[in-house]
Amino acid sequence: MKMIMMKFGGTSVGDGKRIANVAKLVQSEKRPKVVVVSAMSGVTDSLIGIADKVVTLPASVVEGEVDRFHREISTKHEQAALDAISDEDVRNEISENLSMLLNKLRVALLGIGYLGDLSPKSMDYILSFGERLSIEIMAGALESIGVPAKPLTGYEAGIVTDSHFGRARPISAKMVKLIKPRMESLAKKGITPVVAGFIAANEEGIMTTLGRGGSDYTASLIGRHVRAAEVQIWTDVDGILTTDPKFVPTAKLIHELSYVEAMDLAYFGAKVIHSKMIEPAMLVNIPVRVLNTFNPKCKGTLIVRKQKKVEGVVKAVAVAKNVVIVNFQGIGMAETPNIAGRIFSTLGENNINVMMISGSSESSISFVIAKSDIDKTIELLESEFEDEKVIVKNLELIENACIVTIVGAGMQGAKGIAAKIFQTVANENVNIIMIAQGSSEVNVAFMINEKDVKKTLRALHKRLIEQNALRKISK
Repeated sequence: MKMIMMKFGGTSVGDGKRIANVAKLVQSEKRPKVVVVSAMSGVTDSLIGIADKVVTLPASVVEGEVDRFHREISTKHEQAALDAISDEDVRNEISENLSMLLNKLRVALLGIGYLGDLSPKSMDYILSFGERLSIEIMAGALESIGVPAKPLTGYEAGIVTDSHFGRARPISAKMVKLIKPRMESLAKKGITPVVAGFIAANEEGIMTTLGRGGSDYTASLIGRHVRAAEVQIWTDVDGILTTDPKFVPTAKLIHELSYVEAMDLAYFGAKVIHSKMIEPAMLVNIPVRVLNTFNPKCKGTLIVRKQKKVEGVVKAVAVAKNVVIVNFQGIGMAETPNIAGRIFSTLGENNINVMMISGSSESSISFVIAKSDIDKTIELLESEFEDEKVIVKNLELIENACIVTIVGAGMQGAKGIAAKIFQTVANENVNIIMIAQGSSEVNVAFMINEKDVKKTLRALHKRLIEQNALRKISK
């Protein structure tokens, strides 16, 4: 019987009572399964915060600050274990494991604090504790209700990566020999693996992290290598919606999407799943299902290979915030050989993702990156073009912008869709700053000012999705 992947995010395991609830959901799934969990909600951010803080403190106050944090995070996880694990013997064993991990975290924080040095390698090690603590409590919660379980880091489960700390890339040739035998060996013994999402290790066994969306990616990677029957992403909403309900309260659940549609939605702002988790499942045609931990009766959103067209073509409108447009303009660019290739090669080699490209010519080029990457981008480009100062001097940043993406199977062959989109935006007196070149056959992407997002999304959703739904009902 094929295995089921069950991934639970931070809100699903936010405290002990929620972990106990997840344990019951896992228990109710009678097929062999692998459980992947994130850190408890808020823990990853708090680990980033303390690491960034102690590295700047005077040595004389480092220990006091680390001890304060150690008490806080210990209390949080000890209380979670108390609430989640009903069996006293199991709880005592898990408490000892938590204590050992928390002491290792304390030592690591003291080390970076006294040295005043926080490298990406050290940060990955610090961040790993969120998931490592979480899997202990989850495994204990399962054990206490009669489900044999074993906590594993991503590396122990067989996920091996390169050494790009912070955004490590899995090495498929290594994992193909490790993941399936390890997961199947536990399954044959009736043991449910509880795997830490987000974290893995390089070939030397040094801790790495998989970047944003890493827990989803962990589930999908393991699912690919065991040829899972389904990858389930359990979160705190019913599935993927037609748009962000914070902007458009009338947003509806999408029952089915293709891999490509889901990937584009996730890439351009839908936060329920991460775009990179789709590829491993897509390679071996494994269905992905997005489900609600707090409403398990809802069937959620099913993601499969087949593209299912709907009347009106458009299925969703996504928005990506916290992005920056980088513009290069100037006469000097025309005299600079292969400028576009050099820009994108430099950024790609340093794990900086270019989300959109537009306006490429001999004297102008524009692209979009995440706000968090802007300082590194400027530094890299200044270094790359240090002998051609005119290039970097002509760099312009537009920071208060968002990407709006319209997604639907068959958009490329549908007449009048682009005209409807841009006419709707114009009717709202919204200026389009930039349009993507080479959009896929299932999306149209463009950029607007952040202040115009709400009215733009509402107008597009009403015209492209709600009105089409009403026409379908009236037929």
